[in-house]
Amino acid sequence: MKETDSPQDQAPDGGNEDSQDITSLLKTVFADLARVVAVESRLFGYTLLVMLGLVVAIALLLVASWLFAGAALVVALANLQAFSLMGALLAVTLAHLVLAGLTFWRLHHITRDLTFRESRASVNSLLAHAKSVGDAPDQPPPER
Repeated sequence: MKETDSPQDQAPDGGNEDSQDITSLLKTVFADLARVVAVESRLFGYTLLVMLGLVVAIALLLVASWLFAGAALVVALANLQAFSLMGALLAVTLAHLVLAGLTFWRLHHITRDLTFRESRASVNSLLAHAKSVGDAPDQPPPER
């Protein structure tokens, strides 16, 4: 027996006090873990809100810069007397519509692959094969 061990620490029933100590330690650990998870979840929520706010701010700034770039292009075309003011506005509007159309076409092309055409075709083929096997007349097994 060590000097730190005392006979009073040992329970007469073979360690019941030790199991109570372990249980209380586990309860404390789980309570601390739950507090850490709660604090981390709150921090995650705040961070997510700040990130969403920043994304909205960036989107607004990009839209504003796009509009000002278009306006500057209209003024430049009108000052160069390449177009009248109305012609410059129409030319820039047409350019924006063409860019929007190309962007939409590319987005449509990219999202076409998200419909899982090949997977659906494979599942349909397996189902058709399973149905054809199930619909086949009962034939006796081949003799050996």
